[in-house]
Parts: sequence; structure tokens; C-alpha cells
Amino acid sequence: MAAIDALAFWLRRQGMFWMMALPIAGLAAAVAYVLETQRAFIDWQHHWAWDFLFALIYAMFLDRWMKEALVDDAVPCDEVDELRRSTIAVRFLTFATAFCLLALAIAPCPYVELNIVACAAAASVFILLLPSLAAHHPLSLHEAFMLGRPVQIHLFLLIAGAILASMLVRLGLDEAATLLPAKTWVSPVMAAVPRLVDCVLLAFVGYGLAHTFRQLTDWEPPASADHEFRGMRTRRA
Repeated sequence: MAAIDALAFWLRRQGMFWMMALPIAGLAAAVAYVLETQRAFIDWQHHWAWDFLFALIYAMFLDRWMKEALVDDAVPCDEVDELRRSTIAVRFLTFATAFCLLALAIAPCPYVELNIVACAAAASVFILLLPSLAAHHPLSLHEAFMLGRPVQIHLFLLIAGAILASMLVRLGLDEAATLLPAKTWVSPVMAAVPRLVDCVLLAFVGYGLAHTFRQLTDWEPPASADHEFRGMRTRRA
């Protein structure tokens, strides 16, 4: 049911999703095009700095998506708008970036299955720290660990499934690229598509984490102190 809810939420937020995902894909395509056509930047191809840059971008995407998921059923008010507009926490950015870099680092390594298990297991231990920071209800690492213990397997499967899907898409695109003509548009397209897929996977992971956090903590979105009275006035009107 959580997967169906995540899909329904993603479908309802198509405008927001594409407004965030298309610039990410466009940046990946632009970088690939410049590196492919400008020989002066040949040394920057496959540089670790690009993985770091997109890890930061993914972290900001995930934070914004989880904020939307957390206030999905909230009564519109200034407090909810303030949470939506709030900037990403430094702890969120640090932890999410470290996880994204770890996931990207294992992709070219041998024994892929073992690396996926190790990465997902390490992330699932403290992953509930992320929705707590997005909700402005920060947990310590110990609290995040204790909170996630009852659903450790579910968190592991959620993260490992997203990593595996991302890697399979990249492997499939690498194979497809060998069948395409040697045109300048091939490299930008092959760079943009996996970024779009990553955004879709992050959207599902973000919703799953937000949903799990709310269930385990009974966290409720912020509300105006007089929102019930405003609703009564609306009904009378």
C-alpha cells in the first residue's frame, strides 16, 4: 500500500517533480555535451567532482520532496508554507550527500551484490534522521537508530531496491549506447536519462521515509492555532 501511495503522490505532484527533475537532467546533459565536444576539458570526464555535485543536488531534491510528503494532508496555513519554504539543514545535506556518494562509489566495483547490501545496510541504520530533519524535528543518531529498528528490513529493502534499479538502468544505457550512432547528442541523452530515473527513485524513497517517520513518531504537520475556527467559519459561509 505504501508503494501505491507513493505512486499516487508522485502523480499528483507532477508539476513540482518535473520542475525539479528537468533542471537536474538538463545540467547533466549540458555537462556531458561540454566534456564531449571541448577537448580542453577532457581531463574532467568521469571526475569525482561531478558525483559530489549531483550528490548535493540529490540531497536538496530529497529534502524538498520529503517536506511535501510530510505536509501532504496538512491544512493550508502560514506554518505549513513556512515548513515548505525552509532551507535544507546542514546535517541533512551532510548525511544525504555522504550516502549518495557511497552509493555512487560502489557502482563500478566488482561483487556488486555485496556492495549494494553493504551500502543499503549502512544507510538504513540512521536513515530516519533525514525525514526528522526535513520535518524540523531533529533526532540524534542514537534516536534515529532506535526509531528505525522495528522496520530495519523494510528500510533496507527500500534503499537497496532503489540502488539496484539505478545501477540496472545505467548498465542498460551503457549497452544501448554501443548500438547508437556516434553523434554528439548521444552522450548528453545518456547522461540525462539516468538522472531522471534517479529523481523518480528518490521521490519514491523520500515518500517512503516520510511515511515511515510519521507512522513511528505520530508527527503531525504544523497548523495554525485557530485553524479549526477558520474551518467553522468556512462551513457556515
